[in-house]
Amino acid sequence: MTVVTDLTSGFSVTSPMGEKLGTITSSDLDLSTGNVFSDAPSSNVTYTFSNAPASGIAYALTFKVTPSAAITLTLSGATFRYAKEVIPDAPANGKTNIYVLETVDAGASFTVLLAGQDMA
Repeated sequence: MTVVTDLTSGFSVTSPMGEKLGTITSSDLDLSTGNVFSDAPSSNVTYTFSNAPASGIAYALTFKVTPSAAITLTLSGATFRYAKEVIPDAPANGKTNIYVLETVDAGASFTVLLAGQDMA
């Protein structure tokens, strides 16, 4: 089941726990479709995020990026906070970066953690 923490009314459980592979359409991650996303871009890409849960509900996702070419990766459409305010480099061709993103304000802002970088 998915565990949802509603900051206004406490802890609740709303659906079967686990991870669900979400949908990416035209570089937009539809957060209503899952909480794990994977992409293999072959050119520069700007990702956006849509359909985050309502403000006050914590939501986290895992995002795996494995490019098939040298790319520039950009996140757009919200405010993004990074460790030490340093935006990590995109993964090298054929390597994988894994990002964990979290929001509590309906996707207006995200905290971005780099969980793995240039993994084989």
